[in-house]
Amino acid sequence: MGNLISLNTETRKNVREPDGIHLFKGLAWMAAGIVGVSFIATSTFVLFKTIFVVLGIVFLCIGGKWIGKYVSAYKAFRQFVPTWDLERGMYDMFAQELNAWQQDNIVPTCCDGDILYFLKLQKERLRKKGLKMTNRVLPVKGSDYRTSTLSRKSPWYTTDMVYAYINRTLRFDNMNGTVYEREVEQIMYEIIVHTPNDAQLANITTTCPNCGAVSPVAALEAGCKYCGTRFQITDLFPRVVNLFFLKTKSTATTSGIALRTILFSMLAVFFVMFLFMLIGGVGFLPASLATCFFAAGFCGGLIGLILASLRMLVSIFDRDGMKHVSLYKWSSSKKKIINIMKKYDSGFAFDKFEGQIVALVRMAVFAEHPETLACYRGGQRDARFSDILEMTYTNATCLRKVWMEGNILHMSLRTWWVNYSEIHGKVHKTGDCIDVEISRNVAYMESPGFSITSVACPNCGGSFDAVRQKICPYCGGIYHMENEGWVIDRMRLIS
Repeated sequence: MGNLISLNTETRKNVREPDGIHLFKGLAWMAAGIVGVSFIATSTFVLFKTIFVVLGIVFLCIGGKWIGKYVSAYKAFRQFVPTWDLERGMYDMFAQELNAWQQDNIVPTCCDGDILYFLKLQKERLRKKGLKMTNRVLPVKGSDYRTSTLSRKSPWYTTDMVYAYINRTLRFDNMNGTVYEREVEQIMYEIIVHTPNDAQLANITTTCPNCGAVSPVAALEAGCKYCGTRFQITDLFPRVVNLFFLKTKSTATTSGIALRTILFSMLAVFFVMFLFMLIGGVGFLPASLATCFFAAGFCGGLIGLILASLRMLVSIFDRDGMKHVSLYKWSSSKKKIINIMKKYDSGFAFDKFEGQIVALVRMAVFAEHPETLACYRGGQRDARFSDILEMTYTNATCLRKVWMEGNILHMSLRTWWVNYSEIHGKVHKTGDCIDVEISRNVAYMESPGFSITSVACPNCGGSFDAVRQKICPYCGGIYHMENEGWVIDRMRLIS
């Protein structure tokens, strides 16, 4: 299978955001109607006065129709409640499971063991700090009510990066009430591994969904050797292996900001012009009103358009507090890492690698005793890591240094996060970098589907949780995780 990439976008059936053009058409017709009706207050010849007044009434009716159309669309848009659709696949299923996990403690089934273990560690930290977190994600309304999928094929399986605009509500409560609350629009990305290459099913390992034992996928289809349960490939795949968020505004929000800015600018110009008209003398009323409306439409509209553009430009630089990342370093780092790893592993997939690094960092941050982790050798952990309540990975990893010591490959990486930390009873949001040095023995090829939270002992074949213990509980052998995957040698927080 080649390294092919394909992009697919699927739009949900929904109520679109109201069209601002309808509102401006209505206002234009209403302005023309007001000018026409104003002839009734002039001393113009009766026939002309009647014609302009009648035309004004007609224009007002046309304007009212357009405004009514906009108001109707606006009401339908406001009343529309977007929901996740379980029939649409893994993305919606896992999004709904995240909400259920936060609200009702229902254990997610769509993600791999590494994500699940992080979620459990996080909930345990919150419990010890006397906090409850609400982390609810819902799809946005409007034209962005859709999901997009970027697929990459490797020799082992297909990896999908599925993303959609979402509304995210993040809240922390203690016994006295809400400590922190925030609602923000973001793009939520899920990295989903699925569709394994049938020719490699005997080589791809995964954990048994029933007993947690590690076995080749082909063996689980025939029946788990530990519990005897048989699975179809659809029971084992797909699985979400990484999750991250990036702040951005949806099309509906962006167009709403632009519409309101232009509208308020036009109204401001109209009232200023009308005020000057009253002070300086009304003169011929229809002409004065027409001048005010023209100035409001042209000058006010132009000023509003400039202000709206400036607001949009400012929002581009709103990185949600995230520290600056060099675009060149970020884009080149991925290529460098792929080129390095392809020398040792022809089936290397960057998305899987990135997901594993994110999982390693999260486990090392949230574990109560990180020194017990088979994947952590970083010594004493920075005390500030113990204050973190929520970590939002921002899809930014840069390669800083690479070196070899025998068969051990070392990498120094800088990763970008938006963290929420509890300090003296208050929750603070900060953009942080976490520098991490990782290593692994490249003399051993990582087994596809490798999970940090469940491994098979190389001595006796027994399955156990390598996160909580380094020694096999069956044969007593020391587990060297660097022979199976990456381990953390050093980790540093840069606030």
